[in-house]
Amino acid sequence: MDEDTARRTGPRALGVVGTLFITAACGWMVMQMEILGGRALTPYFGSAVYVVMGSVIGVFLLSLSAGYVLGGLLSGLSASKAVLGGSVAVAGAWFALLPRFIEPVCDALLDAGFDDKWGSLTAAFILFAVPTALLGTVSPTAVRWLTRSAAESGRMAGLVLAFSTLASFAGCLAAAFYLIRLSLRRTLAVSGVALLALGVLVLLHALRRRPAKGGNRNGP
Repeated sequence: MDEDTARRTGPRALGVVGTLFITAACGWMVMQMEILGGRALTPYFGSAVYVVMGSVIGVFLLSLSAGYVLGGLLSGLSASKAVLGGSVAVAGAWFALLPRFIEPVCDALLDAGFDDKWGSLTAAFILFAVPTALLGTVSPTAVRWLTRSAAESGRMAGLVLAFSTLASFAGCLAAAFYLIRLSLRRTLAVSGVALLALGVLVLLHALRRRPAKGGNRNGP
């Protein structure tokens, strides 16, 4: 990525603080949705709560792994900021619409004869794998944006992971202590819309800074 492209797509355009904020927001959302996902599936496969939580945690870990790989591949694109904004927006829309599909998916799996183990695992994969993988693309992209030389790559990777993990910790406690007591449908909808708005803002920022044909527009 050359200097001109980096200025349009990296933290010089978005801001280091903005990049870390996006990373933290996505880290918060991943852990929040992981806790709420367990609550969403327990009424259907709740004869063994640890099975449900194990399935949800496993799917989130697998999806994040896929997202990290995908994010690493996409981070070198000249339009990486637009891609990241679109990914966050799609994940937010998915979470906002999720309450409409939890019951039909779980009922269909139960009607098909799935037991608690395979039913909860399959339901978690269908409902949460895609948005979690999309959010997993954020950290590798943020590391790429913040890294200006090989010498500082380790420091920037540690910074991004620290912000993301601290936000995940906060999201975990917020969901477990407070949000889990509220309406699941409303919590998912509000959280999803907030994430959608963040993604749209990043996407609009990327499109606004796209250079015009026949010129080089790097203004604010």
